[in-house]
Amino acid sequence: MNKQQPEVKPFGDFSIDIPHPMVMPNGVELYVAGGGDQEVNRIDVIHRGGMFEEVPERLVAQAAASQLSQGAGSMSSQDIAECFDYNGAWAGAHSTHNHTEVSLNSLNRCFDKTLPVFREMIFDPTFPEREFQVYRNRCLGAYRTAREQVKYLAGVEVNRIFFGDGYPLAAAVSDDDVMALDTGKLRRFHRKYYHAANRTVILSGGITDREIDMVVEAFGSDSDDRPAEPLVGMAQQSGGTGHFSFIEKPGAVQSAIQMQLPAIPRTHPDYFNLRILVTALGGYFGSRLMSNIREEKGYTYGIGAALIGARHGGYIVMSTECDCAYTRPIIEEVKHEMAELRREPLSWHELEMVKSSMLGDLVKNLDTPFAVAGNISSVVLYGIYPEYFNEHIKAIREATPEALLETARRYLLDEHLYVVVAGRME
Repeated sequence: MNKQQPEVKPFGDFSIDIPHPMVMPNGVELYVAGGGDQEVNRIDVIHRGGMFEEVPERLVAQAAASQLSQGAGSMSSQDIAECFDYNGAWAGAHSTHNHTEVSLNSLNRCFDKTLPVFREMIFDPTFPEREFQVYRNRCLGAYRTAREQVKYLAGVEVNRIFFGDGYPLAAAVSDDDVMALDTGKLRRFHRKYYHAANRTVILSGGITDREIDMVVEAFGSDSDDRPAEPLVGMAQQSGGTGHFSFIEKPGAVQSAIQMQLPAIPRTHPDYFNLRILVTALGGYFGSRLMSNIREEKGYTYGIGAALIGARHGGYIVMSTECDCAYTRPIIEEVKHEMAELRREPLSWHELEMVKSSMLGDLVKNLDTPFAVAGNISSVVLYGIYPEYFNEHIKAIREATPEALLETARRYLLDEHLYVVVAGRME
């Protein structure tokens, strides 16, 4: 048996290139990410309009997306399910802050059977009342369960104190919010946002001209005089004095800790260095938060930090769940690690570890055409410019400890830290 440790080699040159879209006859952009030797494909249909656009209503965007497969045209939910099951396909849908994405995974040889049904779901959903009532009752139970969980309570509260009471996601979903849903609201949301000017289509997998032509026929022929709907911007926290909030949950075995810092949009010149810094703080298994709080002190099973670059701003989030006895020590250790990053630069050894982790994650975006399609989705959903990924690679390779030290002193500031604890504090 060879027990010699394999040689560690640096990443070679690579790039992440976003393909140029083709414009279908009705003006809808179609991105094609082909490749691989498996004759399978995925189509993602993205429409502008999500959770922010549904305000003052709540839950409408996700409800409309989830009910597309419950009836369309003359087909029942059973007809749709049987078509997909018989042909080895499956569909899904979810709503984001500003968009709704509906996807179909299919075998190429069955695409002529599954694509027309998928198109009908998007163009002519019937939102049948019986299926909707089942969905609403299921939601009611899910949110009642969520409101008993400290992680959910901490997440809602941190949004409230960070973004303000007017933020669309700044309040826990109530029973009244769920019961206010009805099929009329779903139909109105669908009519307003599911049209050609609001649409982008992504086709990926081991595709041929046949699959491309079928998608163009299905999604490139409908026309609409309506312009694209404007997107509602996320309110950006001003970066003033931080805040602490405690939500007591009697009898809680664990506490949830959610911490946030104001940050910057993706277009800011400091953004890439800040992403590298946050990765060093808590963005990979060998990060400082994991090494200190999990490995050395055993306060929690896992803790992480991430830089969230939204369309209209950004913020840093750090979160964990722990035994209630460790709540205060964990908060102090997070502040300690932030202070250490402000006090002295990372060693070159640590920085190389961070770079390798980040480059490895980026390389995964090249593994399959479906991963490339995920990058394209980011361009559409978050307004990322196509060269963003390669600029990110360049910034990682060129980052220095001194530059990251200056970044830490600019953004990792205790006075701007928002802390929420839900559960118990001992």
